[in-house]
Amino acid sequence: MRYLTIDTTTKATALALAENGKLIAEGFLNTGKNHSERLVPMIDQLLKTAAWSMGELDFLGVVRGPGSFTGIRIGIATAQGLAQVLRLPVCGVLSLDALAWAGYGRSEEIVPILDARKNEWYTARYRWSAAEKKPLQVREPLAVEPKVWLKELADLDHGVLFVGDAVDRYEELIREHIGERAILLPDYLALPRGAYTAQCVWGEWETNQEGSSVEPYYIRASEAEVNLAKKEEALKGK
Repeated sequence: MRYLTIDTTTKATALALAENGKLIAEGFLNTGKNHSERLVPMIDQLLKTAAWSMGELDFLGVVRGPGSFTGIRIGIATAQGLAQVLRLPVCGVLSLDALAWAGYGRSEEIVPILDARKNEWYTARYRWSAAEKKPLQVREPLAVEPKVWLKELADLDHGVLFVGDAVDRYEELIREHIGERAILLPDYLALPRGAYTAQCVWGEWETNQEGSSVEPYYIRASEAEVNLAKKEEALKGK
């Protein structure tokens, strides 16, 4: 089974082509430009490089959040558009679940941290399962203030592996709370990668070969939704 995966939930664009869970090609770009300007050309280039055609794909995978609200919408819209034209099923996975694959085979707690702005992280906790050969979620996704989350992690009695786009920016704060038990991966391993998504999507596909939810996964309301709610409340008060 051949498939394409798309992850635009952060500033990095991460793509992959895989077959039966095996990575064939990977695309990664972290220039800060808008995903809408580069996503389709990157998909086209990746397919050409691998000598694959759209018609050879059996299904699509997309990361549906949490992350950038705009990025999530662009990724899902692209995947759904391709799926409609090609008549293919789509598998949706969470960004944190995909990032947890950076902890393959590790004994430490795996903690993805994504910059959610407003002085918050999108995060969760995972442990690698040798029996199931995948990361298992032990704490559901949440949006939380960094210091609050780090205080919780400081109570753990084992190492903590941090991955995600917030690692580099918050290194000093993490070291301050977790100390030597903190393992911070370099950006080429910590940032979202197509290889991680390809593995995560394959696991989802094996569970449900008719596809899965591609609805955006938002932990909290967007700024636009918050402002709209405020306006509605103000109108009610008049």
